[in-house]
Amino acid sequence: MSRYTDMFTRPEGTPRIQLPKINWATVADQSAPSPVKSTYNGANAPLPRADIVLTSWTNAEWQALDYVFLASTSPVASTKLESEWNLYSRNAPASSSDFKLWGYYRLVTIQGKGKTFTVLLFKSGAHLAHSPWIAGLTNLFNDIIIDAQPSCILSLGTAGGANDSQNLGDVPMTNEAHLQVTVKDNTSINYNNKTFGQQNWFPATDLLAATQSKLFLPLNQVVNSTSLDSVLEAASQAYQKKTKQTFSFVVGDLQNKNLDPANLSTPKVIQCNGIPLLTTDTYYIAPGNTNYAALEMDDAVIAYVAGKKGVKYSSVRNISDTLVPSETPSGKTIPAEARDCWSSAVYDQYGLYTSFNGALAAWATIAAASS
Repeated sequence: MSRYTDMFTRPEGTPRIQLPKINWATVADQSAPSPVKSTYNGANAPLPRADIVLTSWTNAEWQALDYVFLASTSPVASTKLESEWNLYSRNAPASSSDFKLWGYYRLVTIQGKGKTFTVLLFKSGAHLAHSPWIAGLTNLFNDIIIDAQPSCILSLGTAGGANDSQNLGDVPMTNEAHLQVTVKDNTSINYNNKTFGQQNWFPATDLLAATQSKLFLPLNQVVNSTSLDSVLEAASQAYQKKTKQTFSFVVGDLQNKNLDPANLSTPKVIQCNGIPLLTTDTYYIAPGNTNYAALEMDDAVIAYVAGKKGVKYSSVRNISDTLVPSETPSGKTIPAEARDCWSSAVYDQYGLYTSFNGALAAWATIAAASS
């Protein structure tokens, strides 16, 4: 599993994962988001109006989004989301994939500074790296903006580490995204290799410090020698299946400081105002330090559409898979396929936990907003 393959809906029999209960009052006496009961008129009906749209992508992100915004007093993340959320398919093309287009939604309200915001939670089934490609993703967010008429879109979810200052579970937040697509189904556009965003706007940050201190999950609670051995076993099996070769590495060859439990006790929000993230249409692992806020696979298209529509945009991404070394401590080269399998296994083991932190950071920006 990886950020690339976790788009497909997981079976409802998937084991539930326990997440921390959220004591909202520890952050400036805040309260939990309130689910909104509304009439559902079917998948082909327009979306309800909302002040803000929060969109997520993978199943790990979806589970975290549901837990934080709808069920934070429950001890586990739900795996029955298809039956609990509303399908939205207006103007969507027929899909032959295992996920439904366009996606699923719910509504909540969040109390901000002097204003109650209606927030549309949206799990996208359209992705830059899958059919209907960039045209589908563009059409989806055009329709979301036309229907919901939001003033702001926040894209939240998992991301690859862009540099060695980003630990597992950290949350880089930015207002810009750079598009770099190479798949032939996407390259006919005239805005490839360009940066989009909101240079004059950034989400409210007043509650971020308290949120990360009081509510974030320290990843050293789940990253330990036992779970890292599980990551290694999953990576080894994937590598052997992919290459028909033996995976001749141990945890110490692949684990760096960003995945060391000793460095994971205080996950942090990283404010990257004016620093774009990188959006690709392939599963990209940085070969080393980059100047990007994070590495992911959709957001520049959202920033592009939002800019065209005059809607504010920000990305709230959680580091679900950190930089992977290109060689072992003894100087042995680690093949690209081995790095990819390790990165994917890290995501699969810890992606839901890191997404929990990202969803909380997104909530904090709304609860601190005044308009």
